[in-house]
This record gives sequence, C-alpha cells and structure tokens, in this order.
Amino acid sequence: MKRVVITGVSTGIGYSSAKILCNYGYFVYGSVRNQEDSDRISSKLGDNFKSLIFDVTDSKAIIESVEKVRADLKPGESIAGLINNAGIALGGPVTLIDTDVFRKQFDVNFFGLIDVTKAYLPLLGARKDSQSQGKIINISSISGKRAHPFVAPYSASKFALEAFSDSLRRELMIYGVDVIIIEPGPIKTAIWDKTPDPENNEFTGSDYEPALRKFYNLFIQMGKKGLDADVIGNRVKSILQDPSPAVRYVITPHRFSNFTLAGILPTRMFDKLVAKNLHILKK
Repeated sequence: MKRVVITGVSTGIGYSSAKILCNYGYFVYGSVRNQEDSDRISSKLGDNFKSLIFDVTDSKAIIESVEKVRADLKPGESIAGLINNAGIALGGPVTLIDTDVFRKQFDVNFFGLIDVTKAYLPLLGARKDSQSQGKIINISSISGKRAHPFVAPYSASKFALEAFSDSLRRELMIYGVDVIIIEPGPIKTAIWDKTPDPENNEFTGSDYEPALRKFYNLFIQMGKKGLDADVIGNRVKSILQDPSPAVRYVITPHRFSNFTLAGILPTRMFDKLVAKNLHILKK
C-alpha cells in the first residue's frame, strides 16, 4: 500500500485529497492542528487514514510526526508523496497593515512548508542509495503568478513558494525526487468564510474603503462560484500516478480572465484595468 503525507486536511483541498486517495487505496497521513479535528477526520476517512497533530510552524512537532510515519515503514520503503497544502490567506492595503502580517503569512505558507519538506525528504527517498522515490506536490495558487491589490502578503508567499519549488526540483534531480506545483484559482473551501465583512472591517473609513468593499464582494462571489475541491484532489491523485507529470497545473474557472489575460496584456495596461475596476485610479 502506497503511503502519502498531506498537510492541512481539516477542510477544503487537503480533506478532498485525503478522501480521494484513501478511496483509491492509498494510506494517508494527514496533519491537523487539534484532537477534535483528528477525531472528526479519522471517523470520516476510516482505516486508510492516520492523523498527525502538528502545526507547520512548530518544528519540534513536525519532527515528531516524521518519526511516527517512519515507524510504519518497512526498511528501505519510501512514502509515495508529500502534499504541502496547509496555508492561510492574509491581506489588506500594504500601507495600512503591520509588517507582522507578512511575517505571519510567510511563517505558515512558506517557512513552515520548507520545514515540513526538509523533515520529510529522507522518507521520500532523497538519498543516492534509495530504490524508490516519492513526489512533492506543493499547493500554490494562481496568486503565485498573478498579484492583485490587497492580497500582497498572500501573493508574496505564493510567489516565494513558486521560486522555492523550482529551485528544489532542480536540486532534487540528483535523487530522482520530483517537485510538482498545483496553482488553483477560486475553489469552494472554508477560506472564503474568513473573508472580512465588506461593510465592517478594520479598513472602514480609510481611503481604500470603497475599493475594498467592491474587492471583498467580488472575492466572496468568486469563492461561491469556484471549483469543487475534489477537482484538485483528483489532480493530486493523477500526479501521484503519472510517471511523467507536468511541472505546473493551473486549475481555475474562467481561466482566460482569471489567469491568462494578465500574462497577455502589457503590465501598465493591466494595472489600469484593475485600478479602474476597483475605482482606485488617481484622476
């Protein structure tokens, strides 16, 4: 039975990936942050699932989770995959948010991911004498390629993840461990439940209030109309089963407007298009 580790399986993409892989005969180790989530997910996913309780910002707990997985492996056995999914989304106008917001965002989405990846590399077969190697699948975002106003912390963390993934993939060629990136657009997940109230938030009364009201409403609607998380879960499964997967998978509804257009138009033109839409273009 092939074994995989997925971070952040409490909801959304992580839960969907764990569910689909369990149903297809994989044994899934999924990270959650508390016992309540552990009990809930374990009862849903059954015998092919084992929870690992750790936060990706807790280096000691990460190492302890590695030892728990290692104890289940036979000598020389590697896990088939590490899916780095855990993350948060923070934002706001750069001039109005504290730099600590960026630090918190990077601690979870970037530095935490690095710590998890480095800790699990030995179990993925990242050594020259290994007879089997697993894949690393990093859940990025189209925001890791297309940056928009008011989500600078989140986009910056995903841009960093993209660069890290490319560097790591090339370094790990010496061991045969592949690194693949999935770049989802709007997905129906719990992340949309945490969007600030468009009518009452910490930026109410600022110069950006009208633009933010429109921006938040737009994002909430995008989330409600997003793809089902199972679309990403099924892609995770297909990547694990594919001997020659692509490096990147952009998965988003309305791909032309949500992703392609920003790469086609001159940057200044796209800047003005976004600014006019949000009414933040100086007259």
